[in-house]
Amino acid sequence: MVSNVTILFVIIVIICLIKYFWANRLHWDYRIYQCVKHIPGPYNIPLLGCSLPFIGTLEHLWDELRRTAKRFPDIYKMWGGNRCGIFLLNADDIEMVLLSTKSLAKNDAYESIRDWLGDGLLISGGSKWKSRRKILTPAFHFNILNQFVNVFESNSEKSTNFIKNNCAKDLNANDLAVEHSLYSLCETTMGISIDMENPDIKQYKYALHNFGTTFYNRITRPWLYPDIFFNLSEIKRNQDRLIKAMHKFTLNVIEERLQNWSLEGKQPLYSASGKQILPMMDLLIGEMKRGGDIDYEGIREEVDTFMFEGHDTTSTGLTFLLMLLANHPEIQNRIYEEQLTIFNDSKRKATYDDLQNMEYLERCVKESLRLYPPVPIIGRTLDEDIVLKSGYVMPSGIFVNMMIYDLHRNPKYWPDPHKFDPDRFLPDNCVNRHPFAYVPFSAGSRNCIGQRFAMLEIKSFTSKLIREFILEPVDTPDTIIMQADLVLRTKYPIKVKFRRRF
Repeated sequence: MVSNVTILFVIIVIICLIKYFWANRLHWDYRIYQCVKHIPGPYNIPLLGCSLPFIGTLEHLWDELRRTAKRFPDIYKMWGGNRCGIFLLNADDIEMVLLSTKSLAKNDAYESIRDWLGDGLLISGGSKWKSRRKILTPAFHFNILNQFVNVFESNSEKSTNFIKNNCAKDLNANDLAVEHSLYSLCETTMGISIDMENPDIKQYKYALHNFGTTFYNRITRPWLYPDIFFNLSEIKRNQDRLIKAMHKFTLNVIEERLQNWSLEGKQPLYSASGKQILPMMDLLIGEMKRGGDIDYEGIREEVDTFMFEGHDTTSTGLTFLLMLLANHPEIQNRIYEEQLTIFNDSKRKATYDDLQNMEYLERCVKESLRLYPPVPIIGRTLDEDIVLKSGYVMPSGIFVNMMIYDLHRNPKYWPDPHKFDPDRFLPDNCVNRHPFAYVPFSAGSRNCIGQRFAMLEIKSFTSKLIREFILEPVDTPDTIIMQADLVLRTKYPIKVKFRRRF
């Protein structure tokens, strides 16, 4: 027999669900339903939506998303509880969303990371996003980036020396890329030096790597959408532990910079208009001390955001690039030949102009970002109706997800899409390609503010490695196991072997 306690519990759950769905009844809006009902998608179960086939390990979720993309190669919808999301895999449709001047708000999935990143540049919307973007844009000015190249080169030298001492081993490309990018980010935009043996940094790296599990464990389980249930779950308790570890590190970064902050004695840099420009942390602290449009909590939000976006995405891009180059010796050779034309036999550090002249290496980076975009999904909430070329209407209020990974492998835009072919990015080969078939840094007004920073850092690191080593494969594109996460990840670390050239 069912106990009275069990019956009471079920009644309470039903009441809470009804209350939650009523509070969020916009998502059951009849007009929204009428607009999306003709859009194809997986089978929908009332309340549970399409979630059941997607519940499982992160690698299962990844594979299920790829299977769904094959079934619906242009567009599909999925229900989760009372929420409907539209998934776009077509360049025409993605262009309409990314170029919208009204639909700048991120979708509800991003709410799951608000406790971590707050209202930083990634999540904020409206006037706050515009204000933060205006404040931060000068921090990535050409004259600032030119100053950073020497830091990139010094850290590339540090990584090279480590590899020289460990050439006999299969090295973890993830660890190499993460340490390099974290050192570089802290020493440039944050203005501090870090010790990788510091326990707080080790905890930060662990927490960041595991946060995606809690993120997807919630969004694939509609019964955890209501905060009342999520807050009672072990997933929530684990998420809080991870966020605490990440905040501890970033708050220490801010405090260290505040204690040593001064612009005295620094040679000022200026934009073409004559306005003084500063690296990110100096700029944010200066704005706060002048009583500008940011406070301490605002600085914390942006530091958390850039610690995540500035090193995790860049290290992901680097990791997959190293794997691809190790598996394509003929492409490595072409990069090396280009390096010889720039450096001859010199061991000098690369300059900004040197990095700009590495045209073939840049094509390799772009092609790697096509195959393995560090951010595989971008989400928005529409603030206006958008009528697609197919005739479907995406109504205001709907959640939209742009499936960048699948877009980048769509044979409509990319012949032989799984082949690593840097010459796809020769100018003549780009002329007739849809401009929104390739968006690893997003596009439109919410494009990635640090994309030139990332490109310079990746080119600096790869240039140094190719001049010193021959990369040989351990893992291959066919053997790695992909996982769903906030950024592109594999179940196991990607390993590469390095053999000295001389």
